[in-house]
Amino acid sequence: MTDAKAPLKAVPVRRRSAARLAAVQLAYQGQMSGQSLTEFMPVFLQHYVDDIKKSFRVKDLDGEHLSALAAGVEAGRAVLDEQLAPCLADGWTLDRLTEIDLAILRSGACELTSMPHLPARAVVSEYTALADACGCDVGFINAVLDRLARSARTVEMSNTSSRANSRA
Repeated sequence: MTDAKAPLKAVPVRRRSAARLAAVQLAYQGQMSGQSLTEFMPVFLQHYVDDIKKSFRVKDLDGEHLSALAAGVEAGRAVLDEQLAPCLADGWTLDRLTEIDLAILRSGACELTSMPHLPARAVVSEYTALADACGCDVGFINAVLDRLARSARTVEMSNTSSRANSRA
């Protein structure tokens, strides 16, 4: 996930990024297997967390963020889907998306709608990077999450846009 030549982000940022990747992988596994998070999370962490930590060059991932995100995605799947559906382009439905697209979008939507302490632009950027790493259509993921951020975080996103326009 991290480029060996690029300067590393701060450890807390990398720990949260690692938690996001784990949450996306957990969401994907849950979608594919139909199992609940409580059934497979301990096994998933036992087998895959070391690879994730190594990839992000951290001693541990942000366990609190992982727990909140994974639980939020699992418990709020229907609500997240209702929030994401209007953000898709005309003629598109959630049923047309790949399982990995859904896992990324649901995780990003969970952060945008239920974790207001995290900057919306940072959330969109992180999930766009995860989409790239997972081989998804980066522009699509970015567009959907940006639309959701603009509707869920109207004040924050309008403040950011007006600052960007004033610099142009």
